[in-house]
Amino acid sequence: MTATGAVVRRLVPADLDLVCAANVFDNAVRPDLAERVLAHPDHHLFGAIVAGQLIGFLSAVTYLHPDKPLECWINEVGVDEAFQRRGLGHGLVRACLSHARTLGCESAWVLTNSGNRAARGLYAAGGGIPTPAARHADGVIMFSFAL
Repeated sequence: MTATGAVVRRLVPADLDLVCAANVFDNAVRPDLAERVLAHPDHHLFGAIVAGQLIGFLSAVTYLHPDKPLECWINEVGVDEAFQRRGLGHGLVRACLSHARTLGCESAWVLTNSGNRAARGLYAAGGGIPTPAARHADGVIMFSFAL
C-alpha cells in the first residue's frame, strides 16, 4: 500500500470489471481486448487501486526474440490527474520491474519524448538510464533499466 492508500499490483483476469470501469486510459476500454491483455502471459497490466477504483496503470509486454535476452517493454503509464505527483507512477514502475525480474527479463526499456518532463523524471527516478536526446531527430529518449 502506498502513502495515498493505493494498492499497486499486477492485474489479473478477475480484474476485468475494474479495468472496464476505469477512466485512466486514453480511450474507452474495449472489454474484449482488456480480457485478452489480462489473460495473456506476455502482456502485463499493473494497476494503482484506491477504494475499488483503478486510478493509475502501467502496461508492458515481455519482448521475445530468438537470439536476444528476454526484455520488458514498458508501453504506457497513466495516473488520474487528482492522484498525480504522489508516487503512484513510481510504484507502478517498481512493480513492473520486479515482475519482469521474476520472468527472467535481463532488462526493461521505455520510450518517451524529450519534452515530457514528468515521464523523464519518473523513469530516471526509477533507475532508468536515458539515451542522449541529441541522437534522435524527433526528440525520443529511450530509458533502459538493468534487471
